[in-house]
Amino acid sequence: MKLTVSMVVIGACLFLTVPVARAAADRLTDKEVKAVIEQVYEARDKFEGRLDGKVKNAVVRSSTGEVRVEVALEDFQKEVERLRDRYTDSYSASAEVHAVLVRGNAIDRMMKSQPSDIKGANDWDQLAKQLRALAGAYRTTFPLPDGAPVRRINDAEAAASTGTLIAQAEQLKRVVNSDNTLAKADKESVKSDVDAVIKQARALQSRLKDSKPATADARALLEKIGALTKEGRKLPPTVLTGIGGLRAPLATINQAFGMGGAETH
Repeated sequence: MKLTVSMVVIGACLFLTVPVARAAADRLTDKEVKAVIEQVYEARDKFEGRLDGKVKNAVVRSSTGEVRVEVALEDFQKEVERLRDRYTDSYSASAEVHAVLVRGNAIDRMMKSQPSDIKGANDWDQLAKQLRALAGAYRTTFPLPDGAPVRRINDAEAAASTGTLIAQAEQLKRVVNSDNTLAKADKESVKSDVDAVIKQARALQSRLKDSKPATADARALLEKIGALTKEGRKLPPTVLTGIGGLRAPLATINQAFGMGGAETH
């Protein structure tokens, strides 16, 4: 097959836009996130119940101003309860988690201004551990940095994006099959790689629908998609465009599992 310069250049550019799997912490399922929220709820209750009474009624001064501890604790309790009530399989409650972490920041600053042996300090350590787990599930950290995004793609949304990717990959296979410029051996090789993408995507979607851990499956899917434009493979523009159609659903999967790749252009 004779290749034009534009085909090679397009192929090189598109290769840069296909995300490559990177190491990522295992993504929590919706069920596991719900359990973490329950642990935050219970740990908050224990912490407030055991916190030194004098501290509860105090006004704490810090670099960010004065904090009435009693009010801060009440605000924190309300946000935790709101998160617990609103989080569902169909709503990831990212805004509510953001509010909890912001309120938690205020309590964290207050506790750091107290003596290390204050009553309730051990309980705060336990609560902070649960807040770190919650933050991790939303791709951030605790204490929450200023301006940090708090976002989670839940299982259903990730599964839907995987379904879209499967449909796009099936369309890509049809494009490859109908292309008359690819040599037979090259065509069969590409179709085999697309089949591998479809098979892996279906495995990922199945686990997401069942709310099962699926980080390894997501990583494998990204690797198989990356193989479509592996080094040395020359593809016609129609096929490259078809591969480009995988980018949008793949971006959502990337975000859901905290896996990054090269910037899209």
